[in-house]
Amino acid sequence: MTLSQVERRTILGQSIPENAAEGESSTVLAKLLVEGSYMEILQSSTAKAIFGTDLSSDSSMDVTDTPSPFSSEFSASDIRPFVTSLTRQYAEHGPGGLLQIVMVGAACLNAFIQTNWTGPELRLDPAALLPKALAERWKESFISTTPLELPEDASKHEIGRREQMGRVYLGAKQSDERAELDRTLIRIMEVDGEEAYALAPRPLYLYLARLLLVDIPATSDEVLQQFDTEAPSARWWAARTLSIQQSLLDYPSQTLLDQITDHFAKLRQHMPESPGQKILKSITSADSDARMVPDEERSNNSANVDDTLIEDGTTGGTSGTADEGDNDVVPKDESVENGQWSPVPVADRELWARYLLELGVLYSQHKMPLDAKKHLSLAQAASGLQWKMTGAKGRRTRFQTFDVTQLVLLAKSAQRVDSEHNPMPESLELNDDTLLENIKFTDPSIELDRQEDLQTIDKCILLALCLNVQNENPAHGLTSEQMMPFVVRVLQHTGNWSVYTMGLLLRSRLESAKSRTVERATLQMQTLVDQITHPLPDTTEAGAAERLRYLSVLSLPSQWEMERELANMFMELGVVRSSLDIYERLQMWDEVISCYTLLGQTEVAERIVRREIELNPDRPKLWCVLGDLKCDPEHWRHAWEVSGQRYARAMRSLGAYHFGKNEYAASAECYEKAVNLNPLFEKSWYILGCAAMHIGNWQLAIKSFLHVVRIDENNGESWNNLATVYLRLGKDYQMRALHALREAIKFKHESWQVWSNFLHVSLGLGLLSLSIQAMGRMVDLRAAKDGAECIDVDSLRSMIGMMSHGTAFQGLSGAEAERKEHKLTTQMEALLVGKIEARITNSAPLWRVMADYWFWRRDYRHCLDNHIKAYRCVSQLPQVSYAPPVFKDAVDAAMTLVEVYENLGDKMQVVRVPTTESGDQVLPDRDAAATDTADLSERKTSAVEQPVCADWRRQSKMLLRGLIGKGKESFEGTPDYTRLTEALQELRQE
Repeated sequence: MTLSQVERRTILGQSIPENAAEGESSTVLAKLLVEGSYMEILQSSTAKAIFGTDLSSDSSMDVTDTPSPFSSEFSASDIRPFVTSLTRQYAEHGPGGLLQIVMVGAACLNAFIQTNWTGPELRLDPAALLPKALAERWKESFISTTPLELPEDASKHEIGRREQMGRVYLGAKQSDERAELDRTLIRIMEVDGEEAYALAPRPLYLYLARLLLVDIPATSDEVLQQFDTEAPSARWWAARTLSIQQSLLDYPSQTLLDQITDHFAKLRQHMPESPGQKILKSITSADSDARMVPDEERSNNSANVDDTLIEDGTTGGTSGTADEGDNDVVPKDESVENGQWSPVPVADRELWARYLLELGVLYSQHKMPLDAKKHLSLAQAASGLQWKMTGAKGRRTRFQTFDVTQLVLLAKSAQRVDSEHNPMPESLELNDDTLLENIKFTDPSIELDRQEDLQTIDKCILLALCLNVQNENPAHGLTSEQMMPFVVRVLQHTGNWSVYTMGLLLRSRLESAKSRTVERATLQMQTLVDQITHPLPDTTEAGAAERLRYLSVLSLPSQWEMERELANMFMELGVVRSSLDIYERLQMWDEVISCYTLLGQTEVAERIVRREIELNPDRPKLWCVLGDLKCDPEHWRHAWEVSGQRYARAMRSLGAYHFGKNEYAASAECYEKAVNLNPLFEKSWYILGCAAMHIGNWQLAIKSFLHVVRIDENNGESWNNLATVYLRLGKDYQMRALHALREAIKFKHESWQVWSNFLHVSLGLGLLSLSIQAMGRMVDLRAAKDGAECIDVDSLRSMIGMMSHGTAFQGLSGAEAERKEHKLTTQMEALLVGKIEARITNSAPLWRVMADYWFWRRDYRHCLDNHIKAYRCVSQLPQVSYAPPVFKDAVDAAMTLVEVYENLGDKMQVVRVPTTESGDQVLPDRDAAATDTADLSERKTSAVEQPVCADWRRQSKMLLRGLIGKGKESFEGTPDYTRLTEALQELRQE
């Protein structure tokens, strides 16, 4: 069953038409949900029946195994069976019952988001949804049901006065019973040993949303099937609920991520027909095959591995650029160009765009840029967005007198959009005496006010692509320059409140790193915080529906995370005390310690943490913070015990401590416990792998590094370490090591160590083409600094030996062997001539090895030339005239060169020589190195047969006389000197 019209529109936040075909109650609830009237939904008869709001002590209830809600024994843990029982009873009322349950669950979810993410304040205590006895017992003591008047001298954004005004705010004081309820619910939200944020207001809303949307449908396969049949949108809302729960945790949870992706995968069968289904299926299949290169079957298949060279690729987050001045907006996705989505109705495309975008944002938030990029590209195709990053001439400063190329993003939606004029967050002016507010382009058509507005979903796609640029690239100025055009294009026109807020937030983050814009960035961030923590809603501000409509496709942080970013900006500006005030109020104890450390008051930090421990002795995070402050492993062990061995951070901290002390076995044990609780923590797997390598546990090391690259495929160091471990396991694992190294050099292309490993592995496997490329890359990276040391002479000798002895062509037919020989010789000669000979001239062993290659190729002149250069490397050393070892090396080189002269000098070799216009040959002068090669290239040439060195005897005598003259004073009468004189005498007698 596909999603109904009402379900689609509630998911997209679109108004419900009057002729909707759903049951009356479902339609009414859906309309209220789209309008943002969550209070009306939660106070409706449906919600009251589900939560038992109107139950009295005289009411008959079919609830077993739980205390009565009117009993003092009823606790937070009893809410689940109580609500579950009432919900099941309500679901049996007839058609539309399950969809009504979904609408109420979605209203609870949105109420929690409105309270903690977007505002404005929701004036409904979640405890009021429960029976009156519970509502009275757990009510919020500070909530006022009527608007409060602000004092005349109070600012509407005055955060510090919220407690006196009686509004909801982070860390608000509650009654003991309500505080205990909230603490219990927060603990229930913990997953995989990761603690949830303790001060999140009104967690009961999220708990009820999870009950209705996640837990109750999953009670049995039969119930889940009923939801999939009658209300398939429950899976979409369940995924959103779990995503919000993920946002509460200190670190992401693998369990929640798996559940979210599973809901989206199962939801696909309820989506309308489109190219997206086929493409997603192919992506999923390809990912399962290609995610891990070194699996058993693929690792043993080395076919064609030698035929694909590794190119010098770069990983970037932007699409291709266009030539300067080319202002045509072109599609950046092949499926758009091919028109695969053109036959799909607009409504279906919009639904698919939202589906794919939510998945892309999910992967981006979990630092999985490759998965994110695939889904964002598909979302762009479904939406029909066309964009490109290009360069255009323009000026950034007021006094600039010349134009320079500036990055600009050109984008166009598939359908024309009329600009909206909804209430928007305040965008502060730059007001700088040098920088312009916006780049002034030479071409007027590129100016921001000339470009059309975009659809809101397209703006969300651009913001997601912007964040993915950050995930794919290191943090430096170039990355910021790539990200800013996305933000500028989104902020060009107003539109949705949350989208505009996200654009301002990204602009603040990027501008906070620059001295001329950091002031605006900080003030803008303060404004964004104030608009969410606003104590009283203003009639000129956006309503709840507007704020929440696109939140699921934005990485908009929660209220406390937004305030944390503001405090971080204060820290960057050196305003430590203001940062400290925010951190303490938000109970972010790690940051509190950092502030007091900077202030030189670590004893104050310790006193604060110990005070909090006295109030909450069973909270493991506080013990970990104290352990971090004192660097005492006993505190981390105590945190592990008080958590019931469920707090992963304790083991991560203890593992890091042991690793720093070189206690690798203990470190590995701690990290194993941590990753068993939460396997989504990349750094833990990496350190576990390193510790396993130190203790020789190769299987554990392989498992660890495989997990790292599954989380982050761009981690080149882990790929390299994985290859190292495979090599330790012997020759049977060499192919796996090669595959791992191929991945490593994609992301560590400038690391000569990785290329060195790749050289030796490929050479060991007999993959000569890859070996040649690896050695060439090592020369590029090291020759300028390290000279001849960048060449592994033994490896080069082995490579040349494989070619000269024919082992590189074994098992091939005549034609295939000839083709491969031609390819390898072309590569080898490019390496020897184009890279090594051009950069390294001072290594005699290297010249001799290269001479062997030219001898095999029967290029005797080149071979002789290399031997001459090898001799010069030794004979021209100053120590040759007084150091016996150097003189001996020179004598050996001289005798070798004389022998080469004798063997090759009279050999005939066909060479091409230039000719005059009349056809006379112009014989080349071996010593005329300054011959104008450009002139020679313009002349005609002819092939002639000439001796390699016609005057080889004279050349031999000259080199012997020269070396005798250098060594006469110090070495006359020695055996080496005698060898020279005897050789010279033999040449004279011939």
